[in-house]
Amino acid sequence: MVTCQRQGAEILITLEPNRSATRRQTWWFLLLVAGVTFSVALFWALFGAWVVLPFAGLEIAVLSYVMLRVSRATYRMQVIRIRDDVVEVEEGEFYPVRRWRFPRPDTHVNVRDATTPVDPIDLQLHDGRQYLALGTFLNQADRIQARDALQHAGLMICNDRWWRSR
Repeated sequence: MVTCQRQGAEILITLEPNRSATRRQTWWFLLLVAGVTFSVALFWALFGAWVVLPFAGLEIAVLSYVMLRVSRATYRMQVIRIRDDVVEVEEGEFYPVRRWRFPRPDTHVNVRDATTPVDPIDLQLHDGRQYLALGTFLNQADRIQARDALQHAGLMICNDRWWRSR
């Protein structure tokens, strides 16, 4: 998801992955699956097949670990502040963890087109000394929207296939 806001003289572009379930919905799903799994495991344990209980616990533990890791990854975001003299990027999951500063006159966006029809485009913020991959967690439509928002904000877009119009 790409959102763009103008706050006075600066432009704020926020890049977030699409999120189909909230953290609370993920917990409710895990509780439902755990309840059904442990009910079936207890049923079989009462009939003497007690060995299913550790495997049911292992199944729920692995499912919980994977679901919570995926849920946490959907809260990752990049916030791009574009001012007259500097471009700042903050990245993190629930709060900014990393920050980058790029001088505005030297900064441009490198766009690498996809090599196959199923690959998304790559966006990189570049100033000649450092570069930063933007929106690696976005889908193709959101990456195109991010590219257009960056161009609309006044950053120069450089395409690796310059002979194409887009």
